[in-house]
Amino acid sequence: MSSIFSSFGRDIGMDIGTVNTHVYVEGRGVVLSEPSVVATDAKQKNIVAVGDEAERMLLKSPDMHEELHPLKDGFIVDYRVMLTMIRQFLRKAAKSIRRSRVMVSVPCGITDVEKRATLDALIQAGAREAYLVETPVAAALGAGLPVFDAIGTMAVDVGGGSTDVAVLALGGKVVGRTARIGGSDINAAILQYIQQCFSLMVADETIEMLKVELASAMPVEEEEDKRIKGRDASTGLMRDVVVRKSEIYQAIKEPVHQICQVIRSVVEQTPPELSADIMKQGIVLAGETALLSGLGEKVSEELGGIPVWVPEEPEYVVARGLGRGLEAFDQMERFFVAAKNRKGRA
Repeated sequence: MSSIFSSFGRDIGMDIGTVNTHVYVEGRGVVLSEPSVVATDAKQKNIVAVGDEAERMLLKSPDMHEELHPLKDGFIVDYRVMLTMIRQFLRKAAKSIRRSRVMVSVPCGITDVEKRATLDALIQAGAREAYLVETPVAAALGAGLPVFDAIGTMAVDVGGGSTDVAVLALGGKVVGRTARIGGSDINAAILQYIQQCFSLMVADETIEMLKVELASAMPVEEEEDKRIKGRDASTGLMRDVVVRKSEIYQAIKEPVHQICQVIRSVVEQTPPELSADIMKQGIVLAGETALLSGLGEKVSEELGGIPVWVPEEPEYVVARGLGRGLEAFDQMERFFVAAKNRKGRA
């Protein structure tokens, strides 16, 4: 019997995001978390690095390499790059891929063409079987919500490029929506503010630091500030400025409001009998942008007081949820939006 089971690889869950990709391996947990980026040569003919290695290469020699992202706002924009990235991440995460069953999270609004492209990429990368599950479903599983019971639950994943929201009940999705707004838009709002108010050009790392250390979705009660360095847009010389927490709050109000409006639109479409369940259960807020200070409070305020909670390590919740989906595979049929095996059968 042991020889039979050893002929199959470990099940794998992949949370492929616009900004980062997280990979879960059966029995080991989340084993890989790297940027969803690929570095090519200057003419974009050959892919030379993926993930962490690509990010280091682009930082050290930006003139010699081009930066490519296979996804934009959660959707595939470059199939060739996507296939290479998936293949490399799977090889890093597990020794044997050809005998593995792979489950991947996808946006609620994914088209049939995008479904086929993702499945084909997984099979070509070596998966024995490939299954697609919508991101908020995986988030609900990762947060431990009772998605297979006769009770309404609601999960939100706020990633770098998109916000995915779904209401679930009895092992199926009742209402769902994907909007192309996320953490990258918050970064863009901070960058725009720095450029307009200080005429300063700063590194992406500086913007990310400001988001982590100063950004808040709720009004600032205690002022803080941070001194940053950048290149003056008019003189080309380096100089430093002081940025305040209250300034960043004002700068990101619009993208935060848009995220809240996406969630609100799904709540408004939810059947009344499930709304009562959600009011009791609360809404789970997952994804890397869920780490934004005060975002849970802001969403709750915008929704009239519905409880909103952020699980521990929200950035890994979707990947862990895929792992739990693989464990409860026999109950997942209604949640699969597409599937394919190496023989081409769905």
